[in-house]
Amino acid sequence: MTHHLRLPVAFALVLLAVPPLAARADSSSVASISASVSKAVGSVSDSIQGSSHSASGPRVAAGPYRVVEIAAAEDRPGVERVQLQGDAAQFTLLLPAEVRQRAALQAGDRVAVSTPAYGVAFVREGAAEPFFLALDDAWRHEFQRQAVTR
Repeated sequence: MTHHLRLPVAFALVLLAVPPLAARADSSSVASISASVSKAVGSVSDSIQGSSHSASGPRVAAGPYRVVEIAAAEDRPGVERVQLQGDAAQFTLLLPAEVRQRAALQAGDRVAVSTPAYGVAFVREGAAEPFFLALDDAWRHEFQRQAVTR
């Protein structure tokens, strides 16, 4: 399996794992699992500011970036603005504070940004998996949560 397909497949497997867990767990456990999965994934249009724009939303160049600054987003409770600086580009990633804390991301850290077909993946230097995925809007709509009924 190619690297570009591995992340969407892994994400889909996580989503598929939630219904079987729902059958065995109480509703608060399921809500917690669902919330943690959804907080690690956002849309490109809602998560990236200050980059170049195309018809499908903001565009970010792949490559290494350094975290310049982290600050609370005053207009969005529970969200932090993570300023990323690359060799030729700079942009702001709007990230749920919980996700940033879980990734232990701090000013000065390095982040590898990749741009697979489904959006933008952010991997902290030394980590094996992305701490956040910003899905292109078309992909994000494919993964919209739907109520499970019996």
